[in-house]
Amino acid sequence: MQCSVTIVVELAPEADVCQMETAIQEAGRQAMRAALTQAVRGYETAHAACPHCSGEQAQSQSQSQGTVARVVLTCFGRVVLSLRRQRCLRCGRRFRPADGCLAALAGGNVTPDLGAACALAGASWAYATASRVLRTLCGAQVSAEEVRRWTNRLGEGEACTQQAAAERLLTPTADQVRAERDAQARQQRLGSASAPPPAPAPARLTVGLDGGWLPSREQPGGMEGKVGVVATGTAAVGKRGRQRLTPRRYVATFASSAQVGALAYTAAVALGGVEAEEQVVLGDGAAWIKTQVDRHFPDAVGILDWAHVVRALQKTIRAARPGRAHQATRRVLRQTLPNLLWHGDLAATLAVLRALRPAAPAEPIPLLEATLRYLAGQRAWLGDYAAWQEQGYPVGSGLIERAVAIVINWRMKGRGMRWRRTNASAVVALRVRELNASWASDDELLPLVA
Repeated sequence: MQCSVTIVVELAPEADVCQMETAIQEAGRQAMRAALTQAVRGYETAHAACPHCSGEQAQSQSQSQGTVARVVLTCFGRVVLSLRRQRCLRCGRRFRPADGCLAALAGGNVTPDLGAACALAGASWAYATASRVLRTLCGAQVSAEEVRRWTNRLGEGEACTQQAAAERLLTPTADQVRAERDAQARQQRLGSASAPPPAPAPARLTVGLDGGWLPSREQPGGMEGKVGVVATGTAAVGKRGRQRLTPRRYVATFASSAQVGALAYTAAVALGGVEAEEQVVLGDGAAWIKTQVDRHFPDAVGILDWAHVVRALQKTIRAARPGRAHQATRRVLRQTLPNLLWHGDLAATLAVLRALRPAAPAEPIPLLEATLRYLAGQRAWLGDYAAWQEQGYPVGSGLIERAVAIVINWRMKGRGMRWRRTNASAVVALRVRELNASWASDDELLPLVA
């Protein structure tokens, strides 16, 4: 089956290149719509036989019963098809020859390619903006509501796919265990000479875990999305000695912390990081982060984000010694306490903080007591930050806070936006898929535009 379409572009003699581009694009879209109409008509001609009859009976003649209009939304615009309706003269049943051609629409009017474009645009921009972008770039006429539906539909499928991959890795079935054992036995029979050499394990696995809050339609106070970033190497950036982590992968969900832990472990396996000589995990000390690290990265060095530590100390100093009368004392404490913790002297830090307690019978300072409990409970994640920095370990929050920003904030923290948990998980699943694809191709990271 061949389709032939002629394009005629009318241009004014004084038209500039911008006007030419606009006219040629519109003419091309009209040609594509005409080509689709011809292609469907050709399909009807090739499938004119009754689908209900079999064998030689299927070649019986049919009678036309008119046409019915069907609107199809494509990547190049809105196409109105006049679909033939036929009646078989042998069995008497009615049928439409183009039904098989349109089966991929599953009863809708949006093509799968346009649906995928809607999901990508909906994960990048607000839905109304995504609708305008699609119309501007390719002429697709799709509403903001349709963009939202496709984003949620494909995003939920992507989230299920990511979680299923993690579950298969963490809880292998008997068939998977048997297949792996058979593969190992086959490799031993063939001998090490014919087996490909194993890939060298990376020197270090770096994992960052954190949460980002969004306004929620379902619960007061919002909901937390959990984000992880996993990397096994570094690359120089610019001329000032800065580095970025690469190759890297992002994981995210608004479901339980167990899911993001499993996704982070799956990403580490995909990058070969579980075999790394060193494993480092950066977090803010949240209980869910510690639980997932103990479960999936038990041998990792846990590092409490230095920015969180400094902010906690600064707030405590202001609460313990307020007012102008203690201005000099606060200045000294702001230099002393961070310096002690930076070099890993937690005992001295706690001693200085305890000395700030008011004498009895004065009421204790709630923030001071909370900071003492916080630091005492983070002993396993506090250490010599100076030494860690010399070893190249990440000690600041830039790694994970940027991940939260590009995965969640840039798209989902718009004015007036409120989210349902399932829809938010669908959007972040699409975002991490595109971000990971950017890194997998070894290109410069181009974040999805908010």
